[in-house]
Amino acid sequence: MSEHAPRPTVGPRPVSNQTRRDAVVNELRRAILAGELGPGQRLREVQIAQQMGVSRPTLREAIYQLTHEGLLEQQPYRGVVVTDIDEKFITDVAEVRVALEKLAARAVADDPDGTRREKLRHSWDEYQAAYAAKDPDRLHQAHINLHWTIWSASGNGMLERMWPTVEAQINIAISVDESTRSDPDRALHVHERLIDAILGGDPATIEAEVERHTMASADELLGMLAERRKNTGEREA
Repeated sequence: MSEHAPRPTVGPRPVSNQTRRDAVVNELRRAILAGELGPGQRLREVQIAQQMGVSRPTLREAIYQLTHEGLLEQQPYRGVVVTDIDEKFITDVAEVRVALEKLAARAVADDPDGTRREKLRHSWDEYQAAYAAKDPDRLHQAHINLHWTIWSASGNGMLERMWPTVEAQINIAISVDESTRSDPDRALHVHERLIDAILGGDPATIEAEVERHTMASADELLGMLAERRKNTGEREA
């Protein structure tokens, strides 16, 4: 690069006027998951609003949403900073998901009148439609909704009440996975296998598939993240 060549933009990019709040949320999420806004980095409101070409109230709405998701956190004397998503966080979320989604999936399969399975089929149809549309944001939301449906269709009131508490952490784990892999074809395949297992109704198969879907994917993801950090370190050396 020549001495006077423009430096590449790093961090959140300008967004269009048409989808203000959602576009800001999506762009900030992308910048965080891509590492352009690093763990512990403080979000300077005036600077980022100018960089993205949005108003500060719009930016604050996006920050509120991402704080709810867990990608940002409010720290005393520092303000809003990017959450540090480490290996323990990913493993902890996966372990909790496995325990609770096994319970939920078995309940969906043990369906007294067919309504639970029908809810799951409908959510799966929406996921496949999002995949066919090749819209990453729509697919991400369909991904979250599919797992929410497994919990809510179980008929277990405690699981439904617990979802808002863990949704942000599950959203982060899924976002990190999607950002790291960037492989919607793989995601479609592994979810098809999970849905087939639940609709098949065999408890042992369901438990094994939930375990593989969540824990095996988390272990694989950790390996990919470690490799990415290694490669980044080698480039910077």
